[in-house]
Parts: sequence; C-alpha cells; structure tokens
Amino acid sequence: MNHEKKEIAYLKADEQALPFFQALANKNRLDIITLLKENEASIKELSLALDLSSALITKHIQLLEEAGIVKSYSRPGKRGLKKLCYLALNEAQVIFNNNYREKARSFEEVEVPISAYQDFDIEAPCGLATEEKIFGNIDDPRYFRAVNRYSVSLLWFSAGYITYPVPLMDVDLSRIEEIEITLELCSEHPGFNGSWKSDINFQMDGQPLGSWTSPGDFGDRKGRFTPAWWNLGTEYGMLKTLLINEDGTFIDGTQIGTIPLSNILDQRVNEDQLTFTISSYPKDGHYGGINLFGRHFGDYNQAIVFRFYYQESKKPELVEES
Repeated sequence: MNHEKKEIAYLKADEQALPFFQALANKNRLDIITLLKENEASIKELSLALDLSSALITKHIQLLEEAGIVKSYSRPGKRGLKKLCYLALNEAQVIFNNNYREKARSFEEVEVPISAYQDFDIEAPCGLATEEKIFGNIDDPRYFRAVNRYSVSLLWFSAGYITYPVPLMDVDLSRIEEIEITLELCSEHPGFNGSWKSDINFQMDGQPLGSWTSPGDFGDRKGRFTPAWWNLGTEYGMLKTLLINEDGTFIDGTQIGTIPLSNILDQRVNEDQLTFTISSYPKDGHYGGINLFGRHFGDYNQAIVFRFYYQESKKPELVEES
C-alpha cells in the first residue's frame, strides 16, 4: 500500500549521521528500499523477492530502522503478529554547511498534546481514548471536561470546536517569520467511511486561517501506532502541515487564507500564548466532523507540533574607512 505522506530528513555531514550513510552503503539494503518504494512488505516477502534468508533481511531492516529510513508495524496474521515494513522517507537532504540551519533557519518547537485543550463546544457522536482504553463513556461530551484527561491520545466529535493554548514563553516573537503547524486528523463517521468528507476550519487567536476538506474517515487498515485493542473503526488520519506567513496560510503548499502573520501576532489577546482552534460545523459544505490523533494512535506518533521559524540573521554591513 502506498503511503500518503512521508518525512524529509535533514542531515548534517558529521559523525551523528554515520548510521544513515552506513545503512545506504549496502546493495541488499538499497534493494530493500527499492522494493518498499512501491508497497509495504513483510520480512518473508522481502526474503522471497531478494532470495535472502529471513534472518539476514531482519538484520538489514533493523539497520534501516535505526537510521530512520524504514519503519514497521505489526498486524494480526495467520500465525500471530505479522511485521510489515514501509519506507519512512521521501527524501533526505545533506547539509554540508553545519551552521546553515541554526543561523538561516532556526526555530523553536512547541508540542501540544491533544489532551491539553482549554476550551471546547462539541456534539455527539463523540469520544476520547487513551493508549489503553476508552476514556469515560462514548457520546457523552461531559467527559471532555475531565481534569484527568492528560493521557488521552485520540478524540473525535461530529460537530463543534476545540481550542488549544500555545505557550510562547520560549519564543522570540520579534523575530518570527513563519509558524508551521503539523497534526494528524480526518473526518468523523460512525465506524469509518473513506469517502466521508468534512470541511475542517482552523483559527489562531480567533482569526480565521482557512479550511481544509478531509476526504474521509479512514479505517481500511490498522493505524501504524493504533493500539491492538481498538476496534471502533477509525484507524488513522492524514498528516497535514499548515504554514502561516505574511502571504497568508498554506496547507501542504496550497493557500487557504490571506490574513498576514503580523496581523495575528499584533492582535493577540495574551502576551504569553496564542490559541489554535479546530472546528467543523453543520453549516459547512461537507459536514463530517473531526478525528484528532495524538501519540500512540494513527500513523504518526506525535501530538500537535508548532514550529516558530525565525528570520535569517543579517550580517553586519562593513564600513570602509576613508
């Protein structure tokens, strides 16, 4: 199965990147990468395709996993769990100038767990789940107010909004050039429906960033990090990247809004934080709700990640002596 979104690796040409380069320095491992470009595969399938023993394939996969090039997950097979491997990267960029990313493109990263919302107004069907079990009762919005919800890793609702505080204490707002937000989400349908569209809206400090139409609610396969006990349909979402700058807001490179970043920062309500709101309402064209994935659920083991990119430091001008 092809994968919707894969990561880009940024590597410095130094000793820390040796495992990555060493993983590529073997023909058999390059052949494994070639096979995984098309489809995920089990150890046995790779063994048959390359005419190598399963033990040898397992060692190669281990080295590729340690380098971050390949990832794997387990799903039930005929004889216990079956390990499936897939290519984790679309590309890797090697940076020979070790100062480039610190000086020209430095950033502060803030990770906000999906359980850390400060406000919401939602409608059932809805629910919460931790890595181990359902949290509270399904379709009862009161559990969204529970103070012990810190372990929640998946939440869903059919209509409404949810708002997250984004702390700014470690961010130098005077130098911010762009804000990047990555999160995994999809529509919400009872069970799942891969064609169930939903118009999902985004706001920052009450100002509209734009909307994105989720193509469906996905449950056709097991999410790579979704716990084995989970059997309520939705398994994974899509990893989306919002980028906010002076030209407006873009999602995966497509512009969805025109409000400049400076307007949002200048008009923020709280000096120490921004707010980020995700919503879906019946009045929208495609009314399909929201599933929001955190760590231990879905295809990407992450919370909501905010990156505050700084402007490139300007070099001081040289003044010639007369």
